[in-house]
Amino acid sequence: MIYDLALENGTVCNGEELFPANVYIRDEVIELITGRKMKFQARQSLDCSGLYLLPGFIDPHVHFDLFLGKYTSRDDFDSGSALALSGGVTTVIDFLDPVRTLEKLKEAVQRRMRSSRTSRVDYAFHVTLAGNPEFTPRAIADAAINLGMPSIKVFTTYSGSGRRTNDGTLLELLALSRSKGLVVLAHAENDEIILARERELRRDREPTHRDLPHLRPVITELSEVVKLIQLSKSVDGQLYVVHVSSGDTVEAVSLMNTEWKNNSVLETCPQYLMLNDEALDDESGFLNTYCPPARSERERRLLVRGLLEGNIGSIGTDHCPFTTQDKRESFSSIPFGTGSLGLSFPVLNTLFDGDLVKVASLLSINPARLLGLYPERGTIVPGRTADIAVVNRERSYNYSRSPLTRSDHSLFEGMSLRGEVVATVMRGRLAFHENRVLLEAGSGRFIERKRVLWGDRSAAE
Repeated sequence: MIYDLALENGTVCNGEELFPANVYIRDEVIELITGRKMKFQARQSLDCSGLYLLPGFIDPHVHFDLFLGKYTSRDDFDSGSALALSGGVTTVIDFLDPVRTLEKLKEAVQRRMRSSRTSRVDYAFHVTLAGNPEFTPRAIADAAINLGMPSIKVFTTYSGSGRRTNDGTLLELLALSRSKGLVVLAHAENDEIILARERELRRDREPTHRDLPHLRPVITELSEVVKLIQLSKSVDGQLYVVHVSSGDTVEAVSLMNTEWKNNSVLETCPQYLMLNDEALDDESGFLNTYCPPARSERERRLLVRGLLEGNIGSIGTDHCPFTTQDKRESFSSIPFGTGSLGLSFPVLNTLFDGDLVKVASLLSINPARLLGLYPERGTIVPGRTADIAVVNRERSYNYSRSPLTRSDHSLFEGMSLRGEVVATVMRGRLAFHENRVLLEAGSGRFIERKRVLWGDRSAAE
């Protein structure tokens, strides 16, 4: 038998242990894993001596080609998926446009299916609610399941643009989530506090980007996250809180009894783990604008501690980059968002000091289990999809912006990192190697995800 691709002389990390192995792939599937001494013939081989093989990374939180009125995020599915492959990411989950009716849901699906045709990686979508919709929670839950999109995003803020969902609807969704087999994603910030602070500031002057930490203080996140976790626990729900920004939030949650992990998961992003709010005061501080905003250095360190202690269950990038010119806007018009896709591995490898078991759990296994992709993805075992990131965990370097993004800047420029993706295998094909993207646009496929049941397990473990 001749295999399509052989990854030989490497060390496999399956999320529980590391072991020396060769991996043989045929017809998009991992067919055989052997010891290093046992060799088989393959049409293409990659010598992985000194390198590690991790399950292909899953980024559960990206915004490609996101229309924000005047501006659209600069990376679409073409450039964004190329950037993903350079960072070992083989699957992304993006979002449908916010909807209030089932008819609008159909239109949102059609729009995103059209825009995603150029993707090089496999992709899925979260359904997104626009405020308080006309359909019932049960109707949207059934629709999401039937679409193969068993995750629904809600906002607890942005009432000004009609995106805020009330607590009653949110609680009903959480109550349905386990029985229906879906996950409720929440952007958690307290709307009333944000609006009150902005009104107060505007009595004196127009806000600027430097005011973001004041306008959206930690308490706006902390109070909503704690409330949502309590709501989820009260109805045995499945809650996934996106882009947690503050260590104070994680610390407050960690003081609750550990049962919260059965019903809730916290996600954070590379920008919150590595950047602080000092950059907002720089000349180019307007580039450092995203929501929730960057936090103090003390809070950043607390967030890292929460990550290392196991209170963060998943890593998304919230990738939504713009150009410098896009960002040169008044506060009311500035497009919030930044780019960090492709950085999750070196950031986590740096923070975990090369502990690849923990890195693989956060970047591959957990998101696969939490969001309906496991066991087809998120693991390296025979019979499963051959999505693999080949990494060097030792190489240290100063980061420079990838030429694959269509943004013209990176907030991580010059940052000292450890760990590099050497090659990416996507559905059995060598997709990235020697700093080149090898897959053509349109190679990716839409993934219909299955119903999700977390069970009585700690999602952050």
